[in-house]
Amino acid sequence: MEWWTYGLSDFLMFSPRVYAGLVATYNAAAWPAQVAALVAGAALLGLAARTRLPLALLALAWVATGWAFHWSRYADIFLAAPWLAAACGLQALLCLAALLLPRGEPPAPARRSGLLVMAAGLLAVPLATGLAAHDWRQAQVFGLMPDPTALVTLGWLLANRTLPAWARIALAVWPAVSLLIGVATWVALAQ
Repeated sequence: MEWWTYGLSDFLMFSPRVYAGLVATYNAAAWPAQVAALVAGAALLGLAARTRLPLALLALAWVATGWAFHWSRYADIFLAAPWLAAACGLQALLCLAALLLPRGEPPAPARRSGLLVMAAGLLAVPLATGLAAHDWRQAQVFGLMPDPTALVTLGWLLANRTLPAWARIALAVWPAVSLLIGVATWVALAQ
């Protein structure tokens, strides 16, 4: 087979059924953490423009995603998962370090685009993944799965202006890469 004939699905080490089963058993084991994660996400949405305290909550969400999903579950079927877990840990450390930075621009009203991205991560992703699978046990929830956690992080970074611009850009790198990996995975699973 020539290298240009390969598709994304040729690089997956698991089938869509295996991935769906992994997410379902992960969600079952984590229950009722999903409820707490949604409440925490709603708190993030409410505090989006006013304070940096959500950074601590985002750090916790990245630790949970890295440890509970990537390291403890996804590593069983995907060789790169430990590296993804390490990147989640680094993101958590960066979020905590950003708490110590001097204030950037004065707090401004939350930008609507950031709030919409956060709402998408909190509500649209769980609804879409649950409905697409016809099984709510496969719904992906903020703080437990990488895609909604990345969306909420990016939305918060858009809505909040208390951090310097360079810090917001640095904090956006891993969530953006994580989303690209997630999209590539979903495309490959659909092939």
